[in-house]
Amino acid sequence: IGATIAIAGLSVTVWAHHMYVTGGVLLPFFSFMTFLIAVPTGVKFFNWIGTMWKGSLSFETPMLWATGFLITFTFGGLTGVILASPPMDFHVSDSYFVVAHFHYVVFGTVVFAMFSGFHFWWPKWTGKMLDERLGKITFWTLFIGFHGTFLVQHWLGAEGMPRRYADYLAADGFTALNTISTISSFLLGMSILPFFYNVWKTAKYGKPVEVDDPWGYGRSLEWATSCPPPRHNFITMPRIRSESPAFDLHHPEIAALDQLENVGHGEKTLAGGKEAGK
Repeated sequence: IGATIAIAGLSVTVWAHHMYVTGGVLLPFFSFMTFLIAVPTGVKFFNWIGTMWKGSLSFETPMLWATGFLITFTFGGLTGVILASPPMDFHVSDSYFVVAHFHYVVFGTVVFAMFSGFHFWWPKWTGKMLDERLGKITFWTLFIGFHGTFLVQHWLGAEGMPRRYADYLAADGFTALNTISTISSFLLGMSILPFFYNVWKTAKYGKPVEVDDPWGYGRSLEWATSCPPPRHNFITMPRIRSESPAFDLHHPEIAALDQLENVGHGEKTLAGGKEAGK
């Protein structure tokens, strides 16, 4: 939460990093603030990676999309640090390097996270699970199409191809990379078709979800009620004894172990306090 607030606060101080080459910008200030915003962003990255570290990961479709989000956002963040440096920005300003960075940060991250949410919460919304095979086909076609389209544009920008140009000469040397980007963009565009087919197939032929939590590891309260939820959400008031009430409900044996561990830790703390009081 602190990192999110810090990013929101710092965001209002970095708008001029798009204007380095105009000559009317206080470069040291805006460069420093743009570099600084990488700190809370890094905190969020290490938080996400630390959450996954040594975990029992299973790569169903939602997790694939979440991993794709992390990879894409990493690229966008690293190129953002490059553009924060005025000497580097002067070289690639208004080039396809900036186009690639923008799409990695805005399009790539939002779309990957959005599809992760779609696949994860779809059974809760509709009461039917999206097809896993079609979901993975959608992921890999979009992932390959996206990176094939925009990754090569970093090289195009570094080689001097300006943005907003409708055409270029063959002698400029941009043809090969633009061809790769164009072919990949068609793959990127077609990647949405398996998703639409998946939605139609699930709505027409999908089997109803008969459990509250089809994933088996949901933690928040929506996984403690049926799929989809009734109008009043819960038939009975769910027990809330931790920050993961749905997980406690479906895995009481693990919840009991956690409770015993917390009680034991509390007794040790209390004993230590009494000892210190003596």
